[in-house]
Amino acid sequence: MTTLPVIFLAAFIAGLMLAVFAMLHGVEHTRPNRTRTPSPFFNLPAIAAFAVGFGAIGYPLASRTRLPVLIILAIAIATGALAISGMITLLARWALRGVVTSSAGEHQEIQGQLAVVTQTIAPHATGEISYEHLGAKVKIPARALSAKSLVTGAEVVIDRIEEGVAFVEEWSVVEQRL
Repeated sequence: MTTLPVIFLAAFIAGLMLAVFAMLHGVEHTRPNRTRTPSPFFNLPAIAAFAVGFGAIGYPLASRTRLPVLIILAIAIATGALAISGMITLLARWALRGVVTSSAGEHQEIQGQLAVVTQTIAPHATGEISYEHLGAKVKIPARALSAKSLVTGAEVVIDRIEEGVAFVEEWSVVEQRL
Protein backbone atom coordinates (compact mmCIF):
# COMPACT_ATOMS: atom_id res chain seq x y z
CA MET A 1 0.00 0.00 0.00
CA THR A 2 1.40 3.39 -0.97
CA THR A 3 1.28 6.52 1.16
CA LEU A 4 -1.24 8.42 -0.99
CA PRO A 5 -4.24 6.20 -0.12
CA VAL A 6 -3.25 6.40 3.56
CA ILE A 7 -3.19 10.22 3.37
CA PHE A 8 -6.65 10.28 1.78
CA LEU A 9 -8.02 7.81 4.34
CA ALA A 10 -6.54 9.85 7.21
CA ALA A 11 -8.05 13.05 5.75
CA PHE A 12 -11.47 11.36 5.47
CA ILE A 13 -11.41 10.09 9.06
CA ALA A 14 -10.09 13.41 10.38
CA GLY A 15 -12.85 15.24 8.49
CA LEU A 16 -15.51 13.02 10.04
CA MET A 17 -14.03 13.57 13.50
CA LEU A 18 -13.93 17.36 12.98
CA ALA A 19 -17.54 17.32 11.77
CA VAL A 20 -18.67 15.42 14.87
CA PHE A 21 -16.63 17.74 17.12
CA ALA A 22 -18.20 20.81 15.47
CA MET A 23 -21.65 19.27 15.85
CA LEU A 24 -21.18 18.48 19.53
CA HIS A 25 -19.27 21.57 20.65
CA GLY A 26 -20.36 24.23 18.17
CA VAL A 27 -18.32 26.45 15.95
CA GLU A 28 -17.98 29.39 18.36
CA HIS A 29 -16.07 27.23 20.86
CA THR A 30 -13.04 26.99 18.57
CA ARG A 31 -12.84 30.65 17.52
CA PRO A 32 -10.01 32.47 19.33
CA ASN A 33 -11.23 36.00 18.47
CA ARG A 34 -14.99 36.17 18.96
CA THR A 35 -15.21 39.93 18.45
CA ARG A 36 -14.75 39.64 14.68
CA THR A 37 -17.34 38.26 12.29
CA PRO A 38 -16.78 34.55 11.60
CA SER A 39 -15.45 33.59 8.18
CA PRO A 40 -17.83 31.52 6.04
CA PHE A 41 -14.88 29.68 4.43
CA PHE A 42 -12.30 29.22 7.19
CA ASN A 43 -14.20 27.53 10.01
CA LEU A 44 -14.41 24.04 11.48
CA PRO A 45 -17.35 22.79 9.38
CA ALA A 46 -15.68 24.06 6.19
CA ILE A 47 -12.42 22.27 7.02
CA ALA A 48 -14.35 19.11 7.91
CA ALA A 49 -16.32 19.24 4.64
CA PHE A 50 -13.13 19.71 2.62
CA ALA A 51 -11.37 16.83 4.39
CA VAL A 52 -14.33 14.47 3.94
CA GLY A 53 -14.73 15.32 0.25
CA PHE A 54 -10.97 15.22 -0.34
CA GLY A 55 -10.59 11.83 1.34
CA ALA A 56 -13.79 10.23 0.05
CA ILE A 57 -12.86 10.76 -3.60
CA GLY A 58 -9.08 10.65 -3.26
CA TYR A 59 -8.89 7.25 -1.56
CA PRO A 60 -10.73 5.25 -4.24
CA LEU A 61 -8.90 7.10 -7.01
CA ALA A 62 -5.50 6.44 -5.42
CA SER A 63 -6.17 2.83 -4.51
CA ARG A 64 -8.22 1.62 -7.48
CA THR A 65 -6.97 3.56 -10.52
CA ARG A 66 -3.65 4.14 -12.24
CA LEU A 67 -4.16 7.88 -12.73
CA PRO A 68 -1.13 10.13 -12.19
CA VAL A 69 -0.73 11.53 -8.68
CA LEU A 70 -1.25 15.15 -9.80
CA ILE A 71 -4.55 14.28 -11.52
CA ILE A 72 -5.76 12.42 -8.42
CA LEU A 73 -4.80 15.37 -6.20
CA ALA A 74 -6.53 17.85 -8.53
CA ILE A 75 -9.74 15.80 -8.56
CA ALA A 76 -9.64 15.35 -4.77
CA ILE A 77 -9.04 19.08 -4.17
CA ALA A 78 -11.86 20.01 -6.55
CA THR A 79 -14.18 17.59 -4.75
CA GLY A 80 -13.17 19.10 -1.41
CA ALA A 81 -13.99 22.57 -2.76
CA LEU A 82 -17.40 21.33 -3.95
CA ALA A 83 -18.00 19.82 -0.52
CA ILE A 84 -17.25 23.20 1.10
CA SER A 85 -19.68 25.01 -1.22
CA GLY A 86 -22.35 22.40 -0.55
CA MET A 87 -21.82 22.68 3.21
CA ILE A 88 -21.98 26.49 3.10
CA THR A 89 -25.17 26.38 1.04
CA LEU A 90 -26.73 23.83 3.37
CA LEU A 91 -25.79 25.78 6.50
CA ALA A 92 -26.98 29.07 4.97
CA ARG A 93 -30.36 27.56 4.11
CA TRP A 94 -30.66 26.17 7.62
CA ALA A 95 -29.56 29.42 9.28
CA LEU A 96 -31.78 31.62 7.15
CA ARG A 97 -34.89 29.46 7.28
CA GLY A 98 -37.98 31.46 8.14
CA VAL A 99 -36.43 34.78 7.14
CA VAL A 100 -39.00 36.75 5.21
CA THR A 101 -37.47 38.51 2.23
CA SER A 102 -40.55 39.62 0.39
CA SER A 103 -41.98 43.08 0.82
CA ALA A 104 -45.40 41.50 1.37
CA GLY A 105 -44.07 40.06 4.63
CA GLU A 106 -42.90 43.51 5.70
CA HIS A 107 -46.28 45.01 4.84
CA GLN A 108 -48.01 42.41 6.99
CA GLU A 109 -45.60 43.27 9.82
CA ILE A 110 -46.68 46.91 9.88
CA GLN A 111 -50.40 46.23 9.60
CA GLY A 112 -51.90 47.85 12.69
CA GLN A 113 -48.87 50.11 13.14
CA LEU A 114 -49.52 53.48 14.72
CA ALA A 115 -48.43 56.40 12.52
CA VAL A 116 -48.68 60.19 12.39
CA VAL A 117 -49.97 62.20 9.43
CA THR A 118 -47.14 64.42 8.15
CA GLN A 119 -48.98 65.81 5.13
CA THR A 120 -52.76 66.33 5.22
CA ILE A 121 -54.74 63.51 3.63
CA ALA A 122 -57.77 64.92 1.80
CA PRO A 123 -60.73 62.68 0.89
CA HIS A 124 -59.84 60.54 -2.14
CA ALA A 125 -56.37 62.15 -2.29
CA THR A 126 -52.92 61.05 -1.21
CA GLY A 127 -51.08 62.59 1.73
CA GLU A 128 -48.16 61.29 3.78
CA ILE A 129 -47.64 59.47 7.07
CA SER A 130 -44.64 58.77 9.24
CA TYR A 131 -43.97 55.81 11.54
CA GLU A 132 -41.06 53.98 13.12
CA HIS A 133 -40.10 50.52 11.89
CA LEU A 134 -37.09 48.57 13.21
CA GLY A 135 -35.64 51.73 14.74
CA ALA A 136 -35.86 53.79 11.55
CA LYS A 137 -38.29 56.58 10.75
CA VAL A 138 -40.30 55.78 7.62
CA LYS A 139 -42.33 58.21 5.52
CA ILE A 140 -44.79 56.79 3.03
CA PRO A 141 -47.67 58.11 0.89
CA ALA A 142 -51.06 57.43 2.45
CA ARG A 143 -54.77 57.56 1.74
CA ALA A 144 -57.65 57.58 4.21
CA LEU A 145 -60.08 54.66 4.39
CA SER A 146 -62.89 57.05 5.25
CA ALA A 147 -64.12 60.07 3.31
CA LYS A 148 -62.95 62.29 6.15
CA SER A 149 -59.90 64.56 5.84
CA LEU A 150 -56.96 63.70 8.11
CA VAL A 151 -54.93 66.73 9.18
CA THR A 152 -51.21 66.94 9.87
CA GLY A 153 -50.35 65.57 13.30
CA ALA A 154 -53.35 63.21 13.50
CA GLU A 155 -52.66 59.72 14.82
CA VAL A 156 -53.64 56.96 12.43
CA VAL A 157 -53.37 53.19 12.17
CA ILE A 158 -52.08 51.49 9.03
CA ASP A 159 -54.64 49.07 7.63
CA ARG A 160 -52.70 47.85 4.60
CA ILE A 161 -50.17 48.90 1.98
CA GLU A 162 -50.93 48.56 -1.71
CA GLU A 163 -48.43 49.52 -4.39
CA GLY A 164 -46.43 51.63 -1.94
CA VAL A 165 -49.44 53.57 -0.60
CA ALA A 166 -50.63 53.02 2.96
CA PHE A 167 -54.35 52.97 3.65
CA VAL A 168 -54.93 54.39 7.11
CA GLU A 169 -57.72 54.93 9.59
CA GLU A 170 -57.94 57.38 12.47
CA TRP A 171 -56.70 55.99 15.78
CA SER A 172 -59.82 57.24 17.58
CA VAL A 173 -62.04 55.15 15.29
CA VAL A 174 -59.90 52.04 15.78
CA GLU A 175 -59.79 52.64 19.55
CA GLN A 176 -63.61 52.68 19.72
CA ARG A 177 -63.76 49.26 18.07
CA LEU A 178 -61.35 47.86 20.62
